[in-house]
Amino acid sequence: MDNAEFELVCVQGRPGSGKGTVCKRIAEEFGYVHLSAGELLRQERAKADSLYGELIDKHYSGNSLVLPIIMCILLETAVEKSNSNKFLFDSFPINMNNLETWNERKLSKKMKPRFVLFLDCPQEVCENRILGRGAGGSGRDDDVAEKLGKRFTRYEEETVQVKQHFNGQGLLRQVDASQSAEKVYEEVRRYFQTG
Repeated sequence: MDNAEFELVCVQGRPGSGKGTVCKRIAEEFGYVHLSAGELLRQERAKADSLYGELIDKHYSGNSLVLPIIMCILLETAVEKSNSNKFLFDSFPINMNNLETWNERKLSKKMKPRFVLFLDCPQEVCENRILGRGAGGSGRDDDVAEKLGKRFTRYEEETVQVKQHFNGQGLLRQVDASQSAEKVYEEVRRYFQTG
């Protein structure tokens, strides 16, 4: 894949804004590979022979972010294994440290975002969605009330800077994600049709 040209769209938004749902539908309709930062971390954490599992586990237990270099390595590995050239990065980069680390990596030179999709959703709506997901047996240990505060605080303190960065580059595409799933997707898909 050394000479491949990649198409990358980064998908951002508060926890519970619907990133995973939107990414799944985009992947199905437009042929992207959906790489969720959180899912990659959970998969790595569950591997018996993982190089990073114990470290990831410590960060999860402390409700802190995993080192950017680990996240970048997991993404790069997933990209290389996929045999595709169209990717959705769901919740990456989550902060400026992630972005800076990614930009220092070799693969980033071939994977500049086509645009950054931002799902704008009020915190109260997101909270209700996450708690509903947790009550429905999502299997995620961060879909609980005790961890929500820190997740939203981190978003406000760190991810908003990433949004501002991409907005300054003219790459941000924003959608009101408090609407029904169908209405959100109608708006989202227009960006993939036009850019």
